[in-house]
Amino acid sequence: MFYKNVNKKIIFLIFLIVVLIGVWLVLDLIKIGPGLPPSEGMPKWYIPGAWQGNVENCTSSFPEISPYCNARNYSGGKLINVWYFDDESEFLKGEYMLYSHLEENGSMFHQELNISTELQEEIERREVENFPNLTSFNSTGYESSETSGYFLVYERPFLKGREDYFIVYYGTMGTTNLTEEAPALKKMIAESYYMSNEEGKVDGLKMGNEKGKGNSLLPWF
Repeated sequence: MFYKNVNKKIIFLIFLIVVLIGVWLVLDLIKIGPGLPPSEGMPKWYIPGAWQGNVENCTSSFPEISPYCNARNYSGGKLINVWYFDDESEFLKGEYMLYSHLEENGSMFHQELNISTELQEEIERREVENFPNLTSFNSTGYESSETSGYFLVYERPFLKGREDYFIVYYGTMGTTNLTEEAPALKKMIAESYYMSNEEGKVDGLKMGNEKGKGNSLLPWF
């Protein structure tokens, strides 16, 4: 009888441990999101080919505004640089720091980008059907002697309840005519673009008192 009681207690403890582990895994899945990597892997989401190891450290042209940052260099001096934030307050701090740096070191301007043609080409290449209703959005153009390009901010692109914020720079190194480089950079944006939360937003950089609704997009896969 004694051993039977001990065995029952052991079985109950094992069952309890299994249940607790299961609950922990479910809660962790809800927090991270199904199929999503941890914070340190998030910058790769907006870098085409990153999952095959085609990533590098962030460019030194900009301040360190997030511990989660990766970049990829392309031919012709092109690059994509991605900063990720899993907390809105940290995102706003990083955005402010970056905005201040850009003001001091180059020329900034608001630029509306229309990538409908580039997205259509990307859809045909991927052989998918979904097409976002909104294909024009604000960006922040930047020109300096070191690099020129466009900054985009993707807010909550995955799930409504998740705090995910990306600042992505699509640019080219060295002095260049940004107008001439725009077609190639727009293709990079279309290839990198992702937004599956219909309440998510894509916009340019803003100072704290300029934060607004931005551009809400329908799902794009």
